[in-house]
Amino acid sequence: MKILCVEDDPLVREVTVDLLAALGHDVFAASGGEEALMRLRERGAAYDLLVTDIHMPGDLGGFSLVAMARANMPDLRVIYFSGTDQMPDDDKAVLLRKPCSLGMFEEAIERIAAR
Repeated sequence: MKILCVEDDPLVREVTVDLLAALGHDVFAASGGEEALMRLRERGAAYDLLVTDIHMPGDLGGFSLVAMARANMPDLRVIYFSGTDQMPDDDKAVLLRKPCSLGMFEEAIERIAAR
């Protein structure tokens, strides 16, 4: 699976990319919503899954990023990766609470792939 991982914290981003790669996925990273939106506009169809933090600095947090991305990619599957329980009603998304393990990521990816 080709995954775009969006996380503003460099350490969390690096660990998350490594976890997803360890599961056998091709992982691309973005440091925030604006960078992720640019990548999605350039190569949106190339990504099978978006893993995004919800709260990031700047004007484009995870919820806004997903809403804007889905304007062109309505079937984009999403894992919201956050320290909160806040999540919109979204049948193409799951919430994964930080911190999490390799097994938790694997389970979340299996759940979202089955939708």
